[in-house]
Amino acid sequence: MIRVIIFAFLTGLSLILGVIIGTSFKIKQKVIAAIMAFGAGVMICALTFGLMEDAFKFGGFDAIIIGFLIGGIVFIAGDFLIHLFGGRHYKKKKPFKAVRETNGKAIVFGALLDGIPESIALGIALLSQNGIGILMVGAIFLSNLPESLSSVDDLVKEGLSKKKIYIMWLIVSLVVIITTILSYFFLKNLDTNILGMILSFAAGSILAMLADSMIPEAYEEGGYLIGFLTILGFLTAFILYKL
Repeated sequence: MIRVIIFAFLTGLSLILGVIIGTSFKIKQKVIAAIMAFGAGVMICALTFGLMEDAFKFGGFDAIIIGFLIGGIVFIAGDFLIHLFGGRHYKKKKPFKAVRETNGKAIVFGALLDGIPESIALGIALLSQNGIGILMVGAIFLSNLPESLSSVDDLVKEGLSKKKIYIMWLIVSLVVIITTILSYFFLKNLDTNILGMILSFAAGSILAMLADSMIPEAYEEGGYLIGFLTILGFLTAFILYKL
């Protein structure tokens, strides 16, 4: 119980920590990109050797195929809508066609779109005793930190006060924490096939997020070094997982 709450708070804390750093210091975009790339590598490892393996163990091929594809499609559709309403513009130098300027509420929904499947996956992963829960915490922490950190400058330019920025990310942080805890306590009693489908749904959503948002944004700011840092993140996570 205490372990789950601590891990849930760590993932939520990373969002607030990003805002604190962003409002207190001027961090170069290349540094943020490096964190994103390393975190992406860790997340890919967690997906490959943790989430999908557990999903297959719970539900078999039918569950992982259905859940994984639906999870990816739902994220892509949601991300497309958020792009249209300006929710990703603070990260994009050249966003594709959009109908309005950056929108604070859409940014919150964008962060939730990223955070909710990660939190569900973490809650279920913590049911396992194979160490994947710790790996997921590290991966989510490294993906959440640049999420809020990179948003601060443009949210200030948009006219939001520091107080409103903190409130915005505090809400997202609380949703992430609550989702993790509820997933741990309420999903564990589900039919194993449904559990496998939910876990693969989360995995599909996260992988779509990495491919559509996190890795391209990191490469845009960090260039060719991003590939190496992603590999390094994956290798580090794999070694820690096998220890």
